[in-house]
Amino acid sequence: MKQFFTCIFLFCVTIVAHATDYDVPIKIIVDGAISEQTAVVTVTETDGKCSLTLKNFMLITADSPMPVGNVELTDLQPTKDGDVTLLMASQIVTVTNGDPAVSPFWLATMLPPVPVNLCAKIIGDKLNGYIDINIGQSIQVAIGDGYGLQLSNRGFEEWHTSTGSYVEPNGWHSFESGTGAMAALAGHHLSKSDDAHSGTASACLLSTQIFGFVANGTMTTGRINAASASASDVSNHAYLDMSETYVDGNGDPFYTPLYSRPDSIAFWVKFKQGTPNASHPYATVSAVITDGTYYQDPEDKTYTNVVAKAKNNTIATTGNQWVRVVAPFEYTDNSVSPKAILVTLSTNADAGSGSNGDELLVDDAELIYNVGLKALKIKGQAVPEFDKDKTEYTMALDQSFTADDIEAETVSPSVVVLKDVKQMEGGYQCVLTAFSGDLSKAVVYTVTVSVSTGIQTVSPAASQQSAFYSLDGRRVLQPRSGQIYLHRQADGKVVKVLR
Repeated sequence: MKQFFTCIFLFCVTIVAHATDYDVPIKIIVDGAISEQTAVVTVTETDGKCSLTLKNFMLITADSPMPVGNVELTDLQPTKDGDVTLLMASQIVTVTNGDPAVSPFWLATMLPPVPVNLCAKIIGDKLNGYIDINIGQSIQVAIGDGYGLQLSNRGFEEWHTSTGSYVEPNGWHSFESGTGAMAALAGHHLSKSDDAHSGTASACLLSTQIFGFVANGTMTTGRINAASASASDVSNHAYLDMSETYVDGNGDPFYTPLYSRPDSIAFWVKFKQGTPNASHPYATVSAVITDGTYYQDPEDKTYTNVVAKAKNNTIATTGNQWVRVVAPFEYTDNSVSPKAILVTLSTNADAGSGSNGDELLVDDAELIYNVGLKALKIKGQAVPEFDKDKTEYTMALDQSFTADDIEAETVSPSVVVLKDVKQMEGGYQCVLTAFSGDLSKAVVYTVTVSVSTGIQTVSPAASQQSAFYSLDGRRVLQPRSGQIYLHRQADGKVVKVLR
């Protein structure tokens, strides 16, 4: 009897589903119009497969909210690439009614099954992605709003009151919210400008002269500490520390989460010096990706929590024109997991070396994610004449292979690659989809492989290991009952079996 209950317990354990609710901001795009709201997206994992549900989905229109319902995609095969889990699907979905406590009526009751496409990425406890829903018109839902993948308030359109009557852009900070004995004496260096590259606002950094020395206009995603009257003292710095609980005037922390590995950072700027200074002519931007523990810029020691650094300290006077500046990231330690980014801009690349009235306008910040492959091998053999901009290839092999035998070298550490291998007469068709780190871009590579010795005629070998493959050529470590597989036996013979 004890054994019986033990078996029942083990059976129940195997079918328990693990569900995670993600409370995320979402952007809904319909005919170019964008609305924003918060939503709960639930990802449930059961026996190696996943489902994703967008709960209580509301379509915000000009007239009133339109309750749509729950959009659920099922039987998703997760793809893992390092610490990233990718969920992809293209399904016909029956939308179901949402919570009656949220709305007594849901549009789901009037909808036929609708086409839904999904591309989502999970890193740690963060979910980002896109859902395209067609209910007679195309609806695009951006999940997570780039949280953990992009800088916040990139267009500098949203502002909050910092201290007194001073304002700071949401997600960015200057001396007004700084720490240190000199912060209150540093003066006012940040304001909202209606001279914008796009939208209606930009951030204006302005240097001032205080007690005979110049204080550069400075803005950071972290927090400024001004502790010394000496401009070159490293106790004057920007810093982040995700363990701190302090918040700014908008209720946001003094750090920006980042859970990916971008290739570069870009801004649109206008820069002019109050008095031209040939010895110190440049404004600057720096960005440092860390593991979220304490870090300051400029550094006061050697830090071991740095993932990557980017800097452009040669931003010259732009002649009253908007100019795009870019700084590529140099990755220093791939063993450190990215969790935060510290971005700092200043009216001069050298502390206290500018002039009174230096002005730097900043708009449209962006983390850039490259996409594509730079090399591709199948079963150790390079795909002939591979080029990242060419997407169609043919090659020949003398042995069978699976998706596990494909080596894809990406153009960026953030690229996620989805591999699909289909067996066909005389060989295989390999489709590799490379997604940029923010899932906004994708490149599809197709390799048609002719195999002179198919899986049915693999040469026997004394060391040959028994293995199971799905019908599309993927190796299966744990075959499931009731499924058909190709079984490569120890003697090299391949047979089709029903488990």
